[in-house]
Amino acid sequence: MSDILTLLVLGTVLAALLLLGWWLLIASEGVYLGRWMVIFLYDRFAHKYDDVKHYHREYEEMYIAKPLMDAIAPQVDPMVLDVATGTGRVPLALARHQNFKGHTIGVDLSRKMLHHATENIYPYESATFMWCPAETLPFPDNTFDIVTCLEALEFMSNPTSVVKEMVRVLRPSGLLLTSQRVNTKLMPGKTWTSQQLQEVLKESGIVEAKAQIWQVDYRKVWGRKAGATFSKGVVPLESILCCPRCGKDKFMHPDDGSWLCEHCKGRAMVSTDGVFELYPLY
Repeated sequence: MSDILTLLVLGTVLAALLLLGWWLLIASEGVYLGRWMVIFLYDRFAHKYDDVKHYHREYEEMYIAKPLMDAIAPQVDPMVLDVATGTGRVPLALARHQNFKGHTIGVDLSRKMLHHATENIYPYESATFMWCPAETLPFPDNTFDIVTCLEALEFMSNPTSVVKEMVRVLRPSGLLLTSQRVNTKLMPGKTWTSQQLQEVLKESGIVEAKAQIWQVDYRKVWGRKAGATFSKGVVPLESILCCPRCGKDKFMHPDDGSWLCEHCKGRAMVSTDGVFELYPLY
């Protein structure tokens, strides 16, 4: 009888450990174990990510690109920043939109996700991908017409800082599109209520914030940055890229394909797959 009880106890403990592992590594995507684990998991499964998500490009164009372009009409040439771009979901949706004449910069900390983003965007040339953190974006204030961040804030170490940083680089009257996770059962303490999100957006300088039904797990949340400015349209990267090390906007573009800061001599490499590898400069 004692042997059976021992087996039952061991079986229960094993099942509990497996369930805990599933929750920590799969359901919550490593967020409770720290940013390093989140990045590790995304790097590890980057090649399977799109298959797991089952993205349909026609739907992405319909439910992401079209609403964005409608919201800024009649402008067709926005500068767009997509934070936590992953495999380039937003840049690709915009690139496929028939009226999009702008340029999207996608940033992420998973280097392998960015590699797949460069493959997904081919043959479109309307996107640039950068390896850098969302908490410290290498751009001046008031730079982008649109800033997006979808299905990602709940996996950030400091989502409030990320929102404030996104609003910082958004031009006054520019458009912010983010998301609120509404399926919160598996991520206690990592998601915001509607009121909490509204407060963060308001404190960051966003007005006219409103939520919209989108998916089972998420709502889309739209807002405008307070103030009013006119868009400059697409601008050269060298005119908006700041050095992550010293903060200066004095990058040169030598013939070797790298980017060199004139001020601190920090060098950012552009990999063979086209990703700007800024992360080592932080």
